[in-house]
Amino acid sequence: MPVNGLGYLLDHMNGSDPILVVILTSVVWYALTVPDDFIRQWGDPALYERAEPITSFDDLLRARAARLCRTLQRGDGAGLAATQVGWLRRLFAFRLSRDDAPDVVVNPHVIWRSEQLATFVEGCLSFNTVAVKVRRPFAVRVAGFDVYGNYVEFECEDFAASLMQHEINHLDGILTLHRADRAERHRAITVLLSTGGEDLPRAA
Repeated sequence: MPVNGLGYLLDHMNGSDPILVVILTSVVWYALTVPDDFIRQWGDPALYERAEPITSFDDLLRARAARLCRTLQRGDGAGLAATQVGWLRRLFAFRLSRDDAPDVVVNPHVIWRSEQLATFVEGCLSFNTVAVKVRRPFAVRVAGFDVYGNYVEFECEDFAASLMQHEINHLDGILTLHRADRAERHRAITVLLSTGGEDLPRAA
């Protein structure tokens, strides 16, 4: 049964030092109330880290997942992995169009991929929307959990497949630059170094 993050901590401290109680309470309050607004940009070490699996489907997880969705909307993107806001846990928020409410997948993994490949032009909120051409399977089936711990599965193709694979790569510390061919990687890095992507249009 899901537990409230703050209540769980307080209930299991068993008369610990009052100062520790205050510190832990403050930490949980911060996590519940302060938004993860800062999207880490290219070069940030968090983007190269492999995220750890989620093990507790509690109120704290749902609060942080909701903030991840709000950050995605403010960034006007299609997907945002937890690692992109410095939270090294395996979940991401996504939406297939700007009119959709964001959804969240916890502990996602690809359980099937098509033999057919396609080249996708993928934007990334961590590249300040510099787009990179990447070759991937055209269709995938992704399994995971919702924020309540219920099993979910997605059949995806084309843009949706590209999006899911892109975000799962983020959770493994893999960026589109790692998957691009040498010429495309050189082009994208040149743009990133020269402009930081500031003059490029925002990706969908």
